[in-house]
Order: sequence, then structure tokens, then C-alpha cells
Amino acid sequence: MSRYKIIALMALFVFALGIAFIGDALAGEKFKIRTVFHSIKSEQIAVPGEEGHVVGVGEVKGIASVLEGNALAPGKFCHYVNSFDMNTKTGVGSSRVYGDTTDADGDIYYWLSEGKFVEGKYWKGKMTIVGGTGKYQGLQGKGTYTSHSVAPGQSYSDGEWEWEWPHR
Repeated sequence: MSRYKIIALMALFVFALGIAFIGDALAGEKFKIRTVFHSIKSEQIAVPGEEGHVVGVGEVKGIASVLEGNALAPGKFCHYVNSFDMNTKTGVGSSRVYGDTTDADGDIYYWLSEGKFVEGKYWKGKMTIVGGTGKYQGLQGKGTYTSHSVAPGQSYSDGEWEWEWPHR
């Protein structure tokens, strides 16, 4: 094989490899979202023998808005149930949240988050997509969040997501 054919084949191989990597890089979409929540149910129980230690469950609803990026259309309704274990004296706690977000078309993505209470002031953790319907079917994603209480039963959460769409 001539030297020019080898160089041409190598160039073609490098070009194809570059296209594959660019395609993978473009498949992931990053965006930031803010959700304003209100608690509709909440119950906590004191842990016997440990002053300030409580465990609880709650149900929360909210509205999400995209702050940065264009992965989502406007008009998202969020709903989640959570469990938490925390010590109100030390400010140490953990939470687990199962949620769904419905868009204006009625398509839903399901997510799970786990977090810690930070410095006795706010919640911080990681989120993962665990399923979806309609355009979100097969969606994969992960992200981080911080959640701040602003009044009893009222909070907001800022999230940063990165998604992989199976059909884009």
C-alpha cells in the first residue's frame, strides 16, 4: 500500500473518531432549574432518648422554571415525597426524595435525590433520573441541588442537571 493511501486512511479514521466524540459530547445537555415548593403534608416523630432527633416524611408540590439552558420547555409541575432523619440540635441530617416532574404536554420524568443538611442551614445533594414517559422515556441524567427553606412549609431548590436523551 502506498504511503499516500496509508495517510488518507489514517486521516479518514481520525475524522470518523472525531465525529463520534463530538456526537457523544453533544448528546448531553446541561441546564439549571429553580423550583419553588410548598409542603402539603408533613409529619415528624421524635426519636426516644435523643433530644432534638426527629425522623419524618412529607409530601411537597411545586413549580419549576429553567434558569439556564434549553433542555426543558416551560410549565413544569413537580411533586415529591421525602423522608428525613435529622438532629435539630446539631444540624446534622439526611434525606431521601422520590419525585416526578410533569411538563405542559403531560410527559413525566421520575427522579430520586439523596442529600445532607449542611451547616444546619440548607439541604444539598445529588439527583438521578430513574424513569420517564413520553418524550422522557429512556432519558438518563444526574445532577446536584441545594434546597433552602424560606418559611414554614415553603422552600426553593436550585438544581443543575446533565441529561442524555436517547432519541435526539
